[in-house]
Amino acid sequence: MINKSKSLSNGIQVIKDELLTIPSKPGVYQMIGANEENLYIGKAKNLKNRIVFYTQPKRLNSRLTYMVSNTMKMEIIITASEMEALLLESNLIKKYEPTFNILLKDDKSFSSIFFNLTHPFPQISSHRGVRKIKGDYFGPFVSKTTVQKTIETLQKTFLLRTCNDNIFKTRKRPCLQFQIKRCSAPCVNLISKKNYNESILEAKRFLTGDSNKIKQKLIEQMYDASDKQNFEAASIFRNRIKALTEVTATQNINIQNLKNVDLLALKKLDNKVVIQMSIIRNGHHYGSKSYFPNIGKNGIDVNEDEIMQAFICQFFDKNIPAENILVNQNPKERKLIEELLFRKHNFKISIQVPQRGKKLDLINSVVKNAEENLNRKIYEKSSNRENLIKLKTIFNLKKQIKKIEVYDNSHHQGKAPIGAMIAFNEDGFMKSMYRRYNINSNYNKKTAAKQNEFQNNNDYLMMDEVLRRRLIGKNSSNYPDLIIIDGGKGHLNIALSVLENLKIDNIEVLAISKGIKRDSGRENFYTQGIDKFSFDKNNATLFFLQKLRDEVHRFAIAGHRLKSKKIIFKNPLDEIEGIGSKRKRALLNEFGSAKAVKTASLRDLSKVEGINESIAKKIFNFFN
Repeated sequence: MINKSKSLSNGIQVIKDELLTIPSKPGVYQMIGANEENLYIGKAKNLKNRIVFYTQPKRLNSRLTYMVSNTMKMEIIITASEMEALLLESNLIKKYEPTFNILLKDDKSFSSIFFNLTHPFPQISSHRGVRKIKGDYFGPFVSKTTVQKTIETLQKTFLLRTCNDNIFKTRKRPCLQFQIKRCSAPCVNLISKKNYNESILEAKRFLTGDSNKIKQKLIEQMYDASDKQNFEAASIFRNRIKALTEVTATQNINIQNLKNVDLLALKKLDNKVVIQMSIIRNGHHYGSKSYFPNIGKNGIDVNEDEIMQAFICQFFDKNIPAENILVNQNPKERKLIEELLFRKHNFKISIQVPQRGKKLDLINSVVKNAEENLNRKIYEKSSNRENLIKLKTIFNLKKQIKKIEVYDNSHHQGKAPIGAMIAFNEDGFMKSMYRRYNINSNYNKKTAAKQNEFQNNNDYLMMDEVLRRRLIGKNSSNYPDLIIIDGGKGHLNIALSVLENLKIDNIEVLAISKGIKRDSGRENFYTQGIDKFSFDKNNATLFFLQKLRDEVHRFAIAGHRLKSKKIIFKNPLDEIEGIGSKRKRALLNEFGSAKAVKTASLRDLSKVEGINESIAKKIFNFFN
């Protein structure tokens, strides 16, 4: 108790010393602990008045007491206004992720449907990130699957192109999309610019909520084709109507004067919090998602209005909000937040708590979803914690397991080898920490007895490389308590050898091998202390370990397939020095394919526009 009081006194004295030079102006303050750790970043309209608060121990809750006790120094940045201070605070929190700030870990931007208007025949595609290219954007959609399904439906219905501009330029005849009636082939002028752009306008009208008129038009065209006994055309129109109906059936929300709105519902229980978000655009429901901001171990003392403020600032830094944001809890400094959003997105945004009517019904339904998801998350966390405790007991491990990393390799007869690592703690899978490693045959030349010892289908050497790169590379921080290897006793020995060579002695290792006939439920487990172990087929810990193994297996295979595709579709022309996009296009236009370029004579190569004799010799020598 004495040490705690002394630490608090030291922290308060650091702050008092800083106060001697802090002005009564707006700005941002950073509390910094040992080893330059960023503890907290805050903003204030009046820095002096705000920071004095931290020198009054009786006014500090347990979270702030702990924070001040760990403060070793402070840094102050003066700004011209409170608004600038809020903007700077938001950017610094995102950059440094301070320990005592509320952090939104999953802040990836959502996808939108994009019409690229820089081309005479606009392409339809999905887009995520900054909207730099001139065009029309519709969204955001929470689910990438929903975006792809909607694009596919629009493509079927309005025969729009999805190919990129480079492919469009090089087409000499319609592609398969035209053959299966999903594109009108503007690349070979089978539709006029005027008619194609009318189709683009129809697609945009559908996305802005005018779906009934478009469906009615398709119905009329279907009956007209049927009356003329053109039953093939009638069936195409019928399928388009069905596709549009499927999309609108899951998206339509009919609320008067509420076409564009974001719904945010916050629920907090002790130091656990969820923010449930639903997005409505043009009367269409574009999906819902649950967010679980990190409010720290002492989060029980964090107010709900502070959490909502932090979420809105961080989430809408990357995502474009609706004109109306409905919440069940107003954010702290609501007017200032509205001004911040206006400065970021250049249109007026209103944040309000509904009091009556359909808006209240809508936010209440989101609140109900938030409650269910928070309860589910708390149950999962409790279950995960229990599984981690059981691992220590069952395998007689030396320390309590808080974080696990699981490793697997994937390749096909040595081709496109990939190493994969996933991470897990009591909160579940830590997807931001997932890593893939391209296996590099040269890497093991340093450690192999012979330079030619490494083979891409040598699973032991692959695992050796991946573990070394993880433990000594630029990401060699925040080590796990337990490493799980998808493999047998040999893989266990490889992992133990790597740890011994690197002089790391505080990580446990567990290997999982396939059981008899590779049946799930008959796996064997190996650790340094237990030669061989197996579970009863219905054991809960076995299911937990299988879940971890299956997740790393999925992640590894997905990486291998991605790498395989890149190898399969790699154009050999890209490997020739001096061949850029223009010369590559000229060669493909002349010969039709890279395979034809390979068999071309030196004389024929020299005739291609932009290919001089020197370049022609390079190409010929590359292939021959």
